[in-house]
Amino acid sequence: MYSRFIMQTLIVLLIILVSPALYSQISVEQVLDNMVQEYERGVQNIDDYTVVTDMYTAQYKKTYVDGRPTFKSRVQVKGMEQFGDEAVSTSAMGHSDFYDTKMFNSLKENAEYKGTETVDGARTHALFVPELTDLVEEQNGDQAKNVHFYIDADKWVLRKMTFDLEIEADDGQVQKMNSTIRFQDYRNIEGMNMPFKTVMEMEGFDSAISEEEREEARKSMEELRQQLDAMPQQQRKMMENMMGPQLRQLEKMLQGEMFEIVIETQEVKVNTGLTDDLFN
Repeated sequence: MYSRFIMQTLIVLLIILVSPALYSQISVEQVLDNMVQEYERGVQNIDDYTVVTDMYTAQYKKTYVDGRPTFKSRVQVKGMEQFGDEAVSTSAMGHSDFYDTKMFNSLKENAEYKGTETVDGARTHALFVPELTDLVEEQNGDQAKNVHFYIDADKWVLRKMTFDLEIEADDGQVQKMNSTIRFQDYRNIEGMNMPFKTVMEMEGFDSAISEEEREEARKSMEELRQQLDAMPQQQRKMMENMMGPQLRQLEKMLQGEMFEIVIETQEVKVNTGLTDDLFN
């Protein structure tokens, strides 16, 4: 009787001990392939969609590159509508740049698997890349290094990304910043998993700004506040609701504190008939 109990106990312990080890043996390529498959499955019935956030409105139109789906994008920052098309950003590929074949091939060749980690209550696979030039456009020597991706082990979506950003100043000096981006409150929209909250944190941003630039930014902020004060009450209240949080974060940045931006999605509209002409 006791030997049978001991044997059952050993089997249970063996399962507990071995299962995590087997689970952690997933390869970088498997993680990335699962992400792509889940993404393409999620957008198969989506031709276009519009995302309305507290900071901007983004429109996306499906297109295909090398037979794989991606989205053209058009972004309008709130409060800048009066500037017309000059304040609109368009791109041949929008948020789905991360699923671009070039990006994934680069990750498959250079990423290292670092096990699992819990992010915002979700179990994730951690991938590490020493240097990823595809993450940012190389301008003035800017480079993203020590990049960590945290991929949800169940939904196969990006939960968190951290990286060090090196920016070359005009005088040739290199300024270093630490950045973290969290994608939270994922919701299923017509089959597509979308984060309804994005939190971007940046440390060391103030060190990349010269005292002259800092003073110029303070003056610009003061001028903006004077313009807000001169507006009719209803218009001023609307602008403060849209820009107030960002202004407060900018003030923190100028004071040397952590710079944080929180973007919250308010509405998502799918297949409304957006035309290609809108993105030209």
